[in-house]
Amino acid sequence: MATTGLASSSTGKFDSVTAPKASSLPDDIVRQLLVNLDDKIKNLKNDKDFDLEGILAYQRAANYLSAAQIFLRDNGLLTRDLKTEDVKKRLLGHWGTCPGLNFAYAHTNNLITQHETDENAPYFMFLTGPGHGAPALLSTLFMEGAITRFYPEYPMSREGLESFIRAFSLPGGFPSHVNAETPGAIHEGGELGYCLAVAYGSVMDKPDHITVAVIGDGESETGPTATAWHAHKYLDPAESGAVIPILNANGFKVACLFTGYGYQVRIVEYQGASSDREHDVSINYDMAVSMEWAYQEIRKIQTAARSGKPITKPRWPLIFMRTPKGWTGPRKSEGNPIEGSWRSHQVPLPKAATDDKEFGLLQDWLKSYGPQDLFHTDVTSGASKAHNSVNKASGIIDDVALRIVPKDQQRRMGMVDATYRGFTPLEVPDWKDYTHELGEPVSNMKAVGAYVAEIIKRNPTSFRIFSPDEITSNKLDDALQVSHRNFQWDPETANNGGRVIEMLSEHTLQGWMQGYTLTGRHALFPSYESFLGIVQTMIEQYAKFVKMALETKWRGDTAGMTYIETSTLWRQEHNGYSHQNPGLIGSFIALPRHLARIYLPADANCSAERHCIAGASVWTNYSSDGGRDPDVVLVGCGVEVTFEVIAAAAILRNVGVKVRVVNVNDLLILGAMGVHPHALSPDAFDSLFTADKPVIMNFHGYPKDLASLLFSRNAHVGRSRFDILGYVEEGTTTTPWSMLRLNSTSRFTLAGIAVQRVSRDSPNHRVAIKTHELQSYWQHQLVLHDRFTKEHGEDPEWCGEIPELDENAA
Repeated sequence: MATTGLASSSTGKFDSVTAPKASSLPDDIVRQLLVNLDDKIKNLKNDKDFDLEGILAYQRAANYLSAAQIFLRDNGLLTRDLKTEDVKKRLLGHWGTCPGLNFAYAHTNNLITQHETDENAPYFMFLTGPGHGAPALLSTLFMEGAITRFYPEYPMSREGLESFIRAFSLPGGFPSHVNAETPGAIHEGGELGYCLAVAYGSVMDKPDHITVAVIGDGESETGPTATAWHAHKYLDPAESGAVIPILNANGFKVACLFTGYGYQVRIVEYQGASSDREHDVSINYDMAVSMEWAYQEIRKIQTAARSGKPITKPRWPLIFMRTPKGWTGPRKSEGNPIEGSWRSHQVPLPKAATDDKEFGLLQDWLKSYGPQDLFHTDVTSGASKAHNSVNKASGIIDDVALRIVPKDQQRRMGMVDATYRGFTPLEVPDWKDYTHELGEPVSNMKAVGAYVAEIIKRNPTSFRIFSPDEITSNKLDDALQVSHRNFQWDPETANNGGRVIEMLSEHTLQGWMQGYTLTGRHALFPSYESFLGIVQTMIEQYAKFVKMALETKWRGDTAGMTYIETSTLWRQEHNGYSHQNPGLIGSFIALPRHLARIYLPADANCSAERHCIAGASVWTNYSSDGGRDPDVVLVGCGVEVTFEVIAAAAILRNVGVKVRVVNVNDLLILGAMGVHPHALSPDAFDSLFTADKPVIMNFHGYPKDLASLLFSRNAHVGRSRFDILGYVEEGTTTTPWSMLRLNSTSRFTLAGIAVQRVSRDSPNHRVAIKTHELQSYWQHQLVLHDRFTKEHGEDPEWCGEIPELDENAA
C-alpha cells in the first residue's frame, strides 16, 4: 500500500489537522471519573494480530467514497484527470460528520469480526444521529455488499461503483440523509434528538443484539437526547440487549455529567496536529481498545443478570469520541480553516465546479486517499459476477480495505434481519370475550385494560406499553396484574423484567417505541390527550419513514403504532385550560391516509361488530321512526359529544322534530373516496346523512379538522347544509358539563341549531312557529346551569341523564 494513514501526506496540504481543545476539567477529577485503558493500548500495539493496516485502509476507502458521492457525477474513481464537468451541478450533503461515522463503523466492524465466531456472539445494529452523514453510511454499506444485495443495479464493479457515487442526492438515487431506503436503517436521518431512544428500543427483548448509536454534538443539546441518556435505567440485562452510545463531539464540546447519569465514560480523543500518521494510528489503537472494553463490560453485566446474580445499578459503557469535524478533508480555503471548523459541516468546497482554486483543492483532496490503491478499476460489470461478494479476491475494492468486514453476511450491519425483516405477528384474544352488557357502567379504559392484560400474557417478549403517565391513572392497571413496571434503578422493580415502562418523557417513549416496532415487535402508547402533541413531529417523521419503507421492495412488514388518548379535553376540567388540546387528530388527518387510522368510540359498550366494521351507522334506538325520513340529522363523534347528541335527539323528538342519530366511530371514512381506503362512497355517505336534510355534527376535536375531511364532498360545510360543533378553545378549571356549555357542544345548543335549520328548510313545519320560544328556553337552561355550578361547585344530576321521551314524541 502506498499510504498507511487516513489520508496521504504526499501533496503537502493535508499533513496535519486542527486539534480539538483539551478538557478544561482538572486532571485529577478527570482521572477519577474516566476509564483508563492505557495498559490495554500498550498491549494492543504489541499484538501482531491486530489489523491496523486493514482498519486504516477501510477508513480511507470509506472517506474517499463519502467525499466522491458529494462532489462527483462522473469519473468517480479518478480513472482519468478530473475535470470541472465531472463535478455535480448541485452540491448537496454533509461532509463534516462523515469521517467520524466511518471511523466508528470501521471499529464496530472490527469488533464484530473479532467475536463473530464466539459462542452466542451478538448481532450489531448501527444507528446515526447525524443522519445527514448519509454519504458515510452509504459508503460503508457498499463496501460490505449491502447496497449490491438490496440494489442489484449497483454491482461491485467499476461501473456499479461509479453509478453508486453519482446516485447520491440525485433524483431517482439515494437521498441526502439516512432513510428507510438505507439498508440497516431504523431511524430517519436529520431528526435530531431521537437516535439514542430508538437505539434502546431496538434492543429491548433482544438479548442477542447490541446497537451502536452515534450521537452528534448538536443533537446532544436537544431535550429528547437529554432524557434518552437515562434509558439504560429501563433496560433489564437479563431479557434485553445493550447499547454502546458514542457521543461524537467533533472537537467542540465536552461533558462529564454522564458519570452522574450512571455510565462508565471512556474518552477517545484525537490528540492533534504534529503528524497525520502518528495521530491517525494513535486514535485507532485507542478506539479499538475502547470498543472491546465496552463490549466486555456489556457481557459482564449481562452474564451476571442472566446467571441470577444481577449487578445493582450496573454502569453501562459510553464512549466520548472527540474527532475533528471534517477529519481528513481540506485544511484551508482562501485562508479560512475548513477541517476542524464549521466550514466542513456541509459542502466544504461549494464552488468546486466554478472556481479554479477550489477545484484544485478538491482534486488534491480526493487524490490524497490514494484511490489507485484502494480500487481495482479493471473490474467491470462483466467480470464482477464472480466477485460480487465482499472479501473475494480481485474485487473492485482492495482486499486489505475489506479485511475487517464480517465474514458472515448476516452479521454485516446493513444485512441484520432485525433491521428489515424481523416482524412477528401479535397474538391477540377474541375481542368478543371482553365486551360488556348494554347499559353496564364501564370505564372505556378499564375495558381496554383487561384486553391489554391478556395480550401481555400471550406475547411475553414482543409487546410493551410505553406510558408517560402512570398506568393506574390511565386506568390500564389490569396490566400490572400480569406484569411489572420496568425500572432498573428502583429495588422494587429491578431485575423483574416487566412489560410496562413509565417515564415522563414523551420523546424518549416515542423513540423507544419506534426502535421496538421497527425491529419486529408491538407496542401501545397511552397518554393524556393534551400531551401527545409533544411528539407530534416525531410521529409525522416516523410516518414518512414507514411510507418509504412500504415503497422499498426489500423491507418486510412493520407493526403499526397504537396511541390511546386518555384523559381527553372534555374531562380535563379539573386540570384546566392547559390540559385541553385535541390537536393530534388534525396531525393524523394530514398523514398519508393509507397509514393513518383515527377511532373515536362512543363508550366502552361500543362493541357492535357491524357498527365498527362500517365505521358509522344510524343509531335507530335514539332516532325517530328508526331514523327514516328525518327532519334533521344529528351526528356524534366522540364520547361526551355523542352523549349530548342522544340527549338533544330526545329533546327535539319531544317538540315534534323527526331526528336521525348517526355515530361515527372511524373518523377517516368521512374523507373523499380515493384518499383513504375506508372512505364512504357518495351513495353510502348520503345513506347516512341524507342528500338534502340539515346535518349537525358534534365532534370531539377542533371543528376545522372535521371540516377538512368534508371539504371535497358535496356536503362541504360551506354549502349550508352542514354545521360542525366541537372544541373552540374555551375552557378553565370548572365542572365537566361546563366544558360542553362553554364550547357550544351541549344538548341545548344542538337543539337550538336544529330547530333553526328545520324552520329554514321547512317553514311550514310545526316547530317553525316555536323556534324563537324554544331557543330562548334552551339558552336559559345554560344560564341556569352556570348559576348552579357557581353555587354548588358541581353539575346538576340531569347532566348525566338522557331526557325521557313523551309518549307522543316523534
